Amino acid sequence: MESMQPWGEKFNLPQQKPPQQQISLSREERLEAKRLAEEANFSFEGYQVVRREFISHRFDPAMTIRGNSITFNNSCISKLENATYIQFLINPSEKKLIIRPCDTGARDAIRWCIVKSDKRKSRQITCKIFAERLYEMMGWDTLYRYRLQGMKIHYKGESMYLFDLTSNECFLPQKRDENGKLTRTDAILPADWSKSFGMDVETHDMSTKVDFLDGYMTTSLSDDSQLQLEETT
Repeated sequence: MESMQPWGEKFNLPQQKPPQQQISLSREERLEAKRLAEEANFSFEGYQVVRREFISHRFDPAMTIRGNSITFNNSCISKLENATYIQFLINPSEKKLIIRPCDTGARDAIRWCIVKSDKRKSRQITCKIFAERLYEMMGWDTLYRYRLQGMKIHYKGESMYLFDLTSNECFLPQKRDENGKLTRTDAILPADWSKSFGMDVETHDMSTKVDFLDGYMTTSLSDDSQLQLEETT
C-alpha cells in the first residue's frame, strides 16, 4: 500500500513557511526611529550660520564708529553687568576688538556710559586718533559710519564683548528732510556677503575663540594727542 505523503512533498513542491508576524509601531515610535537614524548620519558639513546682519537686530548689542568717536548702544551697556569703565583691546592681525570691563582708575580705563539713579546710558567716546587708526587699518571710507554687532564672550571668568571689525554695516551720513527730521539710511553690507548666508560652522565657532596672549593690545585714550598701543600680558 502506497504510504501517505503530504501533497506538496509528493510533487516536490517547495514548502511554504508561515508568514512572519509583523510588528506594529506607534507613530511616536516611528518618528523616534527616524530621528535616531538622521542623528546617526548628521554632520555640520555644508551648513552655514546665517549672519545676524541679515535679520532684524536693531536692539542687539552694537558699537558704532565714526571719524572721531565711538558709541555703544544701550543694549550693549545694559547687558555687560554693572560695568562703568572699560578697556579697549585690539588684535590688528585678526581685526578683532574687545571691550573688557575694568575698575575705576585702572590703567587705560575709559568711561563708556553715564550713570544716573542707578541707570546707565550710552555716551559718545571722543577718540579722533584711535578712530582714524581704525579707519586706516580697515581701509574704511571716512564718509561712512560703521556699525558692528557685539558677541558676549567669557574668558577666564570675565564677561566681555568681542567685535569682528571685518563684519560691519556702513551707513552714509544722515540728512534732514524739509521738516528738519533726520532720515534713516539703509545699511551697506560687504560685497562678498552676497555670495553666502554666513560662515561655515567650524569657521564660525573659531571666530569667537580668544587668547589674550596672541596679538591683543590695549589702547590708551587718556591722552588723545598720542595714541599708545601696549601688548597685554
